Amino acid sequence: MDVHIALPNGHAGVTIDELLEITVAAEELGFDGVWPLDHVLVGPDLKERYPWVVEPMTLLGYLAARTRKIRLGTSIIVLGMRNPFVVAKQAATLDLLCSGRFTLGLGAGYSEPEFRNVGAADVWTTRGQRLDEAIQLFRHLWSGVHAPFRGRFYSYEEGWFGPPPPQGAQLPILIGGHSERALERAATLGDVWQSTSLSPEEFKPKAAWIRAHAGPRHVEVGARTILVGDPGTVLARIKEFEAAGAEHVCAYFGKRPADFVPAMRAFAREIMPALST
Repeated sequence: MDVHIALPNGHAGVTIDELLEITVAAEELGFDGVWPLDHVLVGPDLKERYPWVVEPMTLLGYLAARTRKIRLGTSIIVLGMRNPFVVAKQAATLDLLCSGRFTLGLGAGYSEPEFRNVGAADVWTTRGQRLDEAIQLFRHLWSGVHAPFRGRFYSYEEGWFGPPPPQGAQLPILIGGHSERALERAATLGDVWQSTSLSPEEFKPKAAWIRAHAGPRHVEVGARTILVGDPGTVLARIKEFEAAGAEHVCAYFGKRPADFVPAMRAFAREIMPALST
């Protein structure tokens, strides 16, 4: 069971120094990855939760230069609010900056007001279809081929994309969300699926569905959750997700950024040894 850190880049007032401290501690303590979330210009529906979000791709470029081995990824980029050609270039560059440690986490998005705010209202109803096609576009661009790409939403005839990411077209893509379409996307187009706010009981059938429909491909399944409480409670929660089929958890280690590092140190000292048995 791998344990990743859900970076609190969406916590109001969080500083770059705090996010760096958490990331450096995560690497030193043996956690497997760090994952910031994405929002650009939230509407009234999310103003209480995400009034302050440090942009994840830019943040990861900084963290790439300050780390050497920990996995870096987005959980998740709301693709419909961004130009996919630019995202492909950002992902390739991030993979270069971290020497092949990057995973691109993607989702269709769930806040129509935010799409309107950023001028993407016309994308809202086709955001899932656009995401599916964009993933195919990414693989095409990252492969280094110079052939045209002709899709419903994204096309070009002549284009040269370089430098490619160190991981090439196999740069892992994580799919977020747990709608029926998100599960289908994970099973057919993704390398990793990560749930959000599901209990182990809710997680289990969805993880099983993905595995059953992924064919010969292996799609890693994991859960984004909160790990707080005494060591016994936290370990029991992880074991519940493991029994439900999770291969990783991506965890918040407190309600405030200042809570994270002390909780992570306690986790590494008291719980990590039990996860290896």
